[in-house]
Amino acid sequence: MPDNNPQKMLTHPFEGITTVEECLNVARIHHREADQLFEGAQLAQAEERAEEAKLLLDLAIARRARGEEFERAARGEINDPIIAEIREFEPEMFKNFTPNTQTYVAPDAELPPEWYEETKRPPLGPFARALAWLGTWIRE
Repeated sequence: MPDNNPQKMLTHPFEGITTVEECLNVARIHHREADQLFEGAQLAQAEERAEEAKLLLDLAIARRARGEEFERAARGEINDPIIAEIREFEPEMFKNFTPNTQTYVAPDAELPPEWYEETKRPPLGPFARALAWLGTWIRE
């Protein structure tokens, strides 16, 4: 008899696989993107768009290096690269931290009279007036 419990069904593509398999999948994605970026750089170079070719080449090199990091993480040589990157920027985040402040400050001057007319509640309709009349009649 199959287990149809919805709590046991997989809902996320990476759910149910190990961290090693997940790192390898992410590494494959990074390598595929790097190959596409290298091809784009070669096409841009052939069409004499040097700036675009250099940018695509830099992105491809960075993407390939990131894929290799995920492969090393899958082999257990290093920790999770995403967590390592977050920890790398932690001191800078603490140093540059700015607390949340209120961005809107109410003006000290009176608002123009035409604004009061615009923000006034619309008048009650006939049904609401009748209901309000019944409410006051019942309270008496």
